[in-house]
Amino acid sequence: MHRFTARAATVIAVSRPVEAFARVTVTGPDFADFVSTGPADHCRLFFPDPASGVIVAPRPLGPGEDGIIRPDQPAIARDFTPLNPRAVDDSVAIDLDFLQHPDPGPASAWGESAMVGDTLVVVGPRGSREAPTGAARAVLVVDGSALPSAGRWLASLPDATAVEVVYDGDSADLGWVGDYLAGFSPRGFGLFAADGPLDDAARARRIDEGMFVFGAGEAGRLIPLRRLLRRELGLASEQVALSGYWKAGAHAFDHHSALDPDDPD
Repeated sequence: MHRFTARAATVIAVSRPVEAFARVTVTGPDFADFVSTGPADHCRLFFPDPASGVIVAPRPLGPGEDGIIRPDQPAIARDFTPLNPRAVDDSVAIDLDFLQHPDPGPASAWGESAMVGDTLVVVGPRGSREAPTGAARAVLVVDGSALPSAGRWLASLPDATAVEVVYDGDSADLGWVGDYLAGFSPRGFGLFAADGPLDDAARARRIDEGMFVFGAGEAGRLIPLRRLLRRELGLASEQVALSGYWKAGAHAFDHHSALDPDDPD
């Protein structure tokens, strides 16, 4: 577990690792004790209101204290994967990658237009779970929203673990997807398009009891994959990490909710 607090963040750099992603680097004095060591870590980002510029966000309890004071007004917030934490001067900087959309929501719109000096508030991560070390193979099943997390998995899994990435998206995108993921680690990995239901894509990768499977993306797409892994193949809970990052038709979907309400763990 890490100290759970709200941190004021200032943009210090903006770049594009590939055309589909805007990378925004943030830091600030509050990040001096920021820790994130797990590939599935996430932070909640609180964005300024597009009209007023006001950020409604939690506040820290106090210097060095654990906990937050939640706001009494609605906030604009989304969960993101913190990338590449590293020391900068007397603090820590992290990258935040924003997938660009034709019809952007408040988060992707902010990321697309972010400039050095812009601010937001970062809450978390509450804790980290390290990547498994004993799996001979790992399969990462992700759509565009989960590619940053897939990048952290590639960088975190042991070199001895053979990694395959199944991309839940257009096969025509595999070129830039591969370029993006290669920026996280020099390791080799297999890259495949799902080309249909995710449980069928997993079967094509010949999942067995010695593997680890991470899956993230649209919640409804992941339900058949979860049923295959946990019920049909009987993989142990420590071999499977699935998370619905968003849900079609749902606004600000809570990824902590049960992926399959009819069959929760």
